[in-house]
Amino acid sequence: MKNKQSQPKPQKKFKLTFNGVLILITLLIFIIIASINSAFLYPDYIVGVMLKNIVEIGLIALPMTLIIITGGIDLSVGSILVLSAMTGGIVATSHGAVAGVIATFVTGALCGLFNGFVIAKLNISPFIATLATSYLFLGIARGMSLGNSVYTYDATTFLGTTDIFGLPIQIIIYILFAVAFFLILAKTTLGRRLYGIGLNEHATKYSGINTNKVKMGIYALNGVVCAIAALIWLGRFTSIKYDAGNGLGLTVVTVIVLGGTSILGGYGDMKGTIIATLIMAILNSGLTVLNIPIATQAIVHGIVLAVSLIAYALFNERLKNSKIIKIEVQEDPSIQ
Repeated sequence: MKNKQSQPKPQKKFKLTFNGVLILITLLIFIIIASINSAFLYPDYIVGVMLKNIVEIGLIALPMTLIIITGGIDLSVGSILVLSAMTGGIVATSHGAVAGVIATFVTGALCGLFNGFVIAKLNISPFIATLATSYLFLGIARGMSLGNSVYTYDATTFLGTTDIFGLPIQIIIYILFAVAFFLILAKTTLGRRLYGIGLNEHATKYSGINTNKVKMGIYALNGVVCAIAALIWLGRFTSIKYDAGNGLGLTVVTVIVLGGTSILGGYGDMKGTIIATLIMAILNSGLTVLNIPIATQAIVHGIVLAVSLIAYALFNERLKNSKIIKIEVQEDPSIQ
């Protein structure tokens, strides 16, 4: 028998992904800011300020990613957060902390479910529907509080100020939720259904999936996560006013788009959203440390978002071209 000469295994070429670009952008921004102001390097500042201040936005961005992958959007998240926090705070004043927490969750879930019903059952555009409910929830919050602030109570204070092994509890909560949502989107049947709805809702519906039920479920889930963010917010800031959530929805959408999730639906992942949340945390805290004016901060945010979108477009185009070349090679009859 002839000894077969072992052929060397082909080496895998390193491919830079879009998430890889985001990580490089994250490191670059961090290094630039830290080189200008060394205070940015202290662990207490990184954990106690930088990461802590982005938790609410980061939490809400997780279920919102699921919504945007289906081709939807929720501009009412800021109003849901405020209404949930105010309802819980008012109920806690007269009925105790437990009742306040329950009221917060019920309010968030009902708001999210109402959004899902209007969008899925009444077939109204998610943009229009949630823009309208944003004003609705804001009006209810203002009316029930009479324009006054609502203050923290025991349960929210615990979530807003407690540290476990030196790590703020809200950061631990975010990490747990980030892992859970990553697994939901990447490893479960629900995740595949969400992509299917975003790519072609009619085909997904004809395959036997109740798309209306799925959409109502993720909007309700979004409301529940907004309620959790409301408890943390009220605990961190000790009070909340009816207009505290203004602009929060657009900030969350910016984080998700920065992470590479297509606003048209059907494409994106949770890793990109998590990395983009870290980028936003570094930017927000870093620009504040450097005493950059608010107007200039908005310009910097816009530049970073524009760069990420250009990178997303380039990688998306390269991916399409590589698939086309692969198909053409496979169909060439001379290659056997």
